[in-house]
Amino acid sequence: MKPRRSSYKVLVVDDDRITRETLGDALSRGDLYKAVLASGVAEAKMRLAGEDIDIVLADLKLKDGSGLEVLEESKKLLPNVPVIVVTGHGNVEIAEEAVARGAHTYVDKPVTLPRLRATLGTAVRELDLATENLELHRRLESHEVFERMVGVSPQMTKLFTTIGQVARTDAAILIQGESGTGKELVADAIQALSERASGPFIKVNVAVLPRELIESELFGHEQGAFTGAHRRRKGRFELADGGTLFLDEIGEMPLDAQVKLLRVLEERSFERIGGTESIKVDIRLLAATNRDLAAAMRSGAFRQDLYYRINVVTIRIPPLRERREDVAPLVGFYLKNLSSAGKPKRMSREALDAMVAYDWPGNARELRNAVERAVIVTPGGEIQAGALPEEVGASRSQAPPRGRAGEAGGTGGAEGLPVPSGTLDDVEREAIGKALAACGGNKTAAAKSLGIGLKTLYRKIEKYAL
Repeated sequence: MKPRRSSYKVLVVDDDRITRETLGDALSRGDLYKAVLASGVAEAKMRLAGEDIDIVLADLKLKDGSGLEVLEESKKLLPNVPVIVVTGHGNVEIAEEAVARGAHTYVDKPVTLPRLRATLGTAVRELDLATENLELHRRLESHEVFERMVGVSPQMTKLFTTIGQVARTDAAILIQGESGTGKELVADAIQALSERASGPFIKVNVAVLPRELIESELFGHEQGAFTGAHRRRKGRFELADGGTLFLDEIGEMPLDAQVKLLRVLEERSFERIGGTESIKVDIRLLAATNRDLAAAMRSGAFRQDLYYRINVVTIRIPPLRERREDVAPLVGFYLKNLSSAGKPKRMSREALDAMVAYDWPGNARELRNAVERAVIVTPGGEIQAGALPEEVGASRSQAPPRGRAGEAGGTGGAEGLPVPSGTLDDVEREAIGKALAACGGNKTAAAKSLGIGLKTLYRKIEKYAL
């Protein structure tokens, strides 16, 4: 990945003047880095507060304090700036502590220029990725379509990042996911962030098209091409020229239509049914399916060459049962949109526990229907578990025990916190506490058992005062 900017400002913190100036001169020889020098903690804090620093390179042992203080100040003022600590022999344990507290990495003395440049290169890539993610979230917030994409899980965070990365390309994208996971929402998001956002966005649900009309719908027909063709009609490909074509449920397309679709995608031209004129189109293709196309390909139900043509990039949307931490935010989102004006509804703890425990085979679509039903049958402000569909309420016995939990939706208050802050935080706090207890306080082992990084665990411990 190439650097996003022409130069990066590196704060070099070292109390040895010769080392400090040597590193500064070496870094400034090229065009990529510009060195800013600081002789200790106090001067480093001043530089961090007064200049746009991109990367921090700090010695751990300083005359007026520790490089850990520089790290702490940097994380407070510039949280996305990578911090590299420099350590001498015998200080590896402190360096590892710095990494656990959020440092990007550490390098041993004596620092060689090739090693330093390689380390800085990695830091630049991390900085650029953080910048891209920040830009993505800003762009997400600027589009109304993303207000419906609710999720706080690592899977959804990764999904948002992937959307931002692929949207700016013209690559064909295959969106896979079970029914109700929001495949059309992902397609909407890709289109909204793409360079083709101002162009046409044509959607076709292949599964609802009569088999004999699929080609006519996609490629159009001339007047008199077949019985009932009383006039010329443009197909969806022609209508999408200069923009994006979204083929939903592409796995339902019959094989004869697949052959023609492949040819059009390869040649970027076609003829209307009954016509001889070759029509060229410039389209970006998005496709979605809830079927396993790889298995369909192996069984002969889906063409191998078409599969690889539409599958340049695959985006998989995980089902709701694989990201239960997204249930509470989704419930809160649906409650907000379904509650009557001036009469907000909130989900009781018992009801929310049941919803988190339930597997949601219909995914977010089924969840929304359950919330809508509960809102309709609940006259008061708090929705009880009995208002949920029978199969959802039956899952209460599977709900994990928790401490004080919050409620979804509503206005919160002493009897319940709004979701997601109360519910998700309580569950996470309890899980981390149990892991630490089970591992005898060993943070490395606890992080491994939780499936998270050590740096993340330290942040959570600090957040929950554990």
